[in-house]
Amino acid sequence: MSKALFLMGFILFLLLLASLITFNIGPESKHRQRGSYRIFPRDVAHCFGWAGFLVFAISAFYSALKRGFPKSIRTWLLVHCIAGTLSIVFVAFHIINKIQIPRPGYFISFFAFLLMTVIVISGILGRYVKIKFIKDYWRTLHIPLTILFYFSLAFHILEKMNLLW
Repeated sequence: MSKALFLMGFILFLLLLASLITFNIGPESKHRQRGSYRIFPRDVAHCFGWAGFLVFAISAFYSALKRGFPKSIRTWLLVHCIAGTLSIVFVAFHIINKIQIPRPGYFISFFAFLLMTVIVISGILGRYVKIKFIKDYWRTLHIPLTILFYFSLAFHILEKMNLLW
C-alpha cells in the first residue's frame, strides 16, 4: 500500500471518528442530547485543546525542518500532514461542548476551528491533488491563512484566560 493511500485512509478514518463524536451519532445519542450538554469535563476539553495546539505547532516546524534536512523532505511533509490532521481531531474534541449549545461568545472558537480545518484541507489538497487551480490556490492562501489562524488562536487563548478584558 502506498504512503499516499494509507495517509488518505487514515485521514478519512480520523474525520469520520471526529464527526461521529461531534454530532452525537451512536447508540447513546438521544440520552446525551437530553441530559447535560457536556460530553467531556471542562478540564479534559481544555487538555484536548492544548494537545491540538501543540500538535499543530509541531506541524508548523515543517517549514524550518525542510530547509535544515532537505534530503528527508518527503518524510517531514508526511509528518506535517498527519500532525495537521491529528490536531483537527484534538480540537474537535476540545470544541465538542461548544457545538452542543452554541452561544455568541463562541464565535472566535468556531472561527479558529474553521480556519484550522480550511488550512489542513487545503494543505492536503495542495500536496496530493495535481490540479493547477488547487496548486495556485494553495500557494496563494495556505500561508496567509495560517498566519491569520495563529492570530485568531492567540486571541482565543488570551480571551479564555481572561487576559484581554
